Amino acid sequence: MLGLALQFTRRLPTVVSWAVSLGILWLAWGAYGWNREAVFFDGQTYFADGDCYARMTRVRQMGGSPWEVVRHHAFENFPDGTAPHATWPLDGLIWGLAQVARPFAADPLPLAGAVVSPLLGLLALLVLAVAWRGVRFHQASLFLLAVSPMAVQGFLLGRPDHQSLQMLVLLVALMAELKIWSSGRGGMVSAVAWAAALWVSLFEPAILLGAVLLARVAGRRLKVSGRPLAAFAGILLLGGAWDGFRVAAFDSHFARWALNIGELRHGGLPLMASWVGWLVVPAPLLLAWRALREREAAAGLMAWLLVLLIGLTLWNVRWGYFLVLVFALSLPLLLTVFRWRWAGWAVFLVSLWPVAADWDNRLYPDDEVFRSRAEGVADAVALRDAALALRGLPEGGVMAPWWFSPAVVWWSGQPCVAGSSHQSLPGIVDTAEFFLSEGDGREILARRNVRYIIAYEPDRVVSNSAQILGRPGPPEPLARRLYHHPGGEEARLVYANRFFKVFEARAVQPLSAE
Repeated sequence: MLGLALQFTRRLPTVVSWAVSLGILWLAWGAYGWNREAVFFDGQTYFADGDCYARMTRVRQMGGSPWEVVRHHAFENFPDGTAPHATWPLDGLIWGLAQVARPFAADPLPLAGAVVSPLLGLLALLVLAVAWRGVRFHQASLFLLAVSPMAVQGFLLGRPDHQSLQMLVLLVALMAELKIWSSGRGGMVSAVAWAAALWVSLFEPAILLGAVLLARVAGRRLKVSGRPLAAFAGILLLGGAWDGFRVAAFDSHFARWALNIGELRHGGLPLMASWVGWLVVPAPLLLAWRALREREAAAGLMAWLLVLLIGLTLWNVRWGYFLVLVFALSLPLLLTVFRWRWAGWAVFLVSLWPVAADWDNRLYPDDEVFRSRAEGVADAVALRDAALALRGLPEGGVMAPWWFSPAVVWWSGQPCVAGSSHQSLPGIVDTAEFFLSEGDGREILARRNVRYIIAYEPDRVVSNSAQILGRPGPPEPLARRLYHHPGGEEARLVYANRFFKVFEARAVQPLSAE
């Protein structure tokens, strides 16, 4: 009996450590699903943004085959369509998850799309907890990835976007890099993870991989090994053959359209501090000091990546996802600067004050933010009702405000002229031209084979269209006439609710090929 007690006492720190880690995972599940009331509402599943609805439409097009690859979107930029950047790995994952959920849900596909990103977030934390067990301050890394508002955005409920899968595979890749820099092992895991990240999305992983390889060259750690190199090349070749890598032509309206996309705006140090705390400011210097004084090569790598990502995030907020990853993985190196463990934890937790303030504003919003969220939910429900009015009607293109178009496609099954991706910019520009038109927009409707029109509160439509086109609209643009005086010569009203009006275009014939 005494022996069992002594054995339990020796294992008590491990038991406590795992209990804390499991508590953090439970906290993460709550944080990633903090918006559940806006996702699961009135028996339906609503997604976070237009890109998510487009992703789910892709998965629905896979039908009964998990190997179906969607290389063309006929449902946006109608009738031309687009060649999207989206790739198969996340599509296949959502499809597979829907099959698992089929016995438990009447409509498993929306449920799978809603929960896929939180599940990937929990998997990322579990990988970190298992791989870094025993590493000092690894639970600080877990805690930050559980509560950082930017990490939460990446793993958010109702947001089936590629960032969640990309963050998971890049977490594995960066952990393998740290292993390589500290012990020389981990090359195979690194090669597989980097190649998988490039398959998911070429842009950000390619830049991060280039930065890592540059650091390896500078640190004389660029060792080319046959098996990892073959695995890396094999996965990339498989991705290229399976999915194909597509590049969209640049559109001159991109810069003005991008002003509407939060992730394409410039960041700032206060914003970064609200994601990871104020330690982000001295972190590169402290890591560089460790690298120089203690010959800790991995600290030098993390210092370089932090400087790079801080700069990239100042340029473009979308880099914040990877800034959070790198900062979280640097915490064990950063906090061991302090002699006493309690001091490291105290500094880390105090530095998270901006993160706590962000959560306070998120969970207890002021009246204006609360009203905005309520209006967003009301918009989503009303848009669904409007789109359902098109279901079952003869197929035809839909002219709708661009940010609503992917949801219209999802709920109605009808293709839209616009979309929410930059590949859809030709269609987005035509919707702006239509709603800002002083005439009846008949030429655009004919050229785009439009059969239905969805009108929304005109002030936002007019201001957004004017911003994209770079010119003010007329005193009485078509968007206002349709919304306030329905049933005119342009279109016949077929459905209306509090926010949306649905029309059938009158006697519009598609233009000839000539």
